[in-house]
Amino acid sequence: MRLAKLKLPAIALLLAGSVASAAAAPPAPGVIAVGVIESYLIPRYETLAKAAGEQSEAWKAACADGDFAPDLESLRAAYGKAADSWATVEHVTTGPMSVALRADRLFFGPDRRNVVAKALTEIEERAKDGDVPPETIRGVSVAGQGFPALERLLYETSEASPAARCRSGVAIAANIASIVNDVVTEWGAPDGPLARLKRGEGDPVHFADPAQGAARLMTDLAGGVQRANDLKIFPVLGAGPDMARPKAAEGWRSSRSARALQVLTGSLAAMAKTFGTYAPKDVAAANAKTFAAAEAAAAKLPTDFGQAATDPKRRKTLEAAVAALKVAQNDLVKNLAPALGLPLGFNALDGD
Repeated sequence: MRLAKLKLPAIALLLAGSVASAAAAPPAPGVIAVGVIESYLIPRYETLAKAAGEQSEAWKAACADGDFAPDLESLRAAYGKAADSWATVEHVTTGPMSVALRADRLFFGPDRRNVVAKALTEIEERAKDGDVPPETIRGVSVAGQGFPALERLLYETSEASPAARCRSGVAIAANIASIVNDVVTEWGAPDGPLARLKRGEGDPVHFADPAQGAARLMTDLAGGVQRANDLKIFPVLGAGPDMARPKAAEGWRSSRSARALQVLTGSLAAMAKTFGTYAPKDVAAANAKTFAAAEAAAAKLPTDFGQAATDPKRRKTLEAAVAALKVAQNDLVKNLAPALGLPLGFNALDGD
């Protein structure tokens, strides 16, 4: 045999090459998917569930006397905490969040036709005569079931009575908590998508096999970066300062536009880092660098995000964030995803 004629140094080189090739191969897609879900996604959903539950209880306590005005600041604080938690997972469409329009019910947007206000008015009308039961909230437009409707209650006035506004807030906050609890429960169910992934199986609703599950999570990550630009920055920027649309900024009523983008960017960086633990070190390091730059750019966004877009000088901070996010997304597509053998599919923004 020819191998027998090779000298020991040559054999050592061959063996070293084989070991290096094995080390360079990424883990099985199912292993990656389980790791991302368990170490990144589930903890964030659990944090959201806790914050949503606390927000719901805060509304119940504040409305015990039929008027939340004296407790407005504490309710706003609870809203901010829950909204922050939502921003960490809003880009993930894989799994139970994709069922029953849950994501839209939690955060309907962009609201181009003021449908949130119309839906909230309908809820307040139904709240005139008493508490609004869960089935009633679930039956109204998705635009009135989540965070944007609560934001309007907390940061705008209306002609509805204090009692009707209280009942509306209690019902909407409870609906948010219920939706998130259902998502957490379904992820952890004995026959849920996570359990199936651990058994090396597909899921009849969410992914055909573990490979598709991992690919969809990577697509959520890349789509999340696109989401930051397409839904949170571009609509505000317009073609120039004179075409800027300050009130197209998400959360402008609560002055949360920059905050929401910063939290989302930080969460995207954390998700990329989790994927990076399964990639070659040089690929992971390069990707982490692009996301660090995106986080730094987002951190410079002014609180008056929308108004900044109307100023030729200040809008440059928004443009810098766009550029940094594009670099991070490009690195995901060209380097991190291929290194893990994960093809990118369609995301929720494709076709819009």
